[in-house]
Amino acid sequence: MKEIVIKLENVTKHYSMGDAIVKAVDGISIDIEKGDFVAIIGPSGCGKSTAMNLVGSLDLPTSGKIFLGK
Repeated sequence: MKEIVIKLENVTKHYSMGDAIVKAVDGISIDIEKGDFVAIIGPSGCGKSTAMNLVGSLDLPTSGKIFLGK
């Protein structure tokens, strides 16, 4: 069994814009194992950069847990 190096558990990132809530990331769960090659794809504005900022510890999630291994 491979070692999990990145784990996201039901991670969300929501922003307030006036009276509206923008759900930039809404409930991501993923395990990435050592040696995996992963690509994040999707249309503009779907939360790819926000998700990467969360994994890179540049931003904090609104809810959920992020685990980073060795």
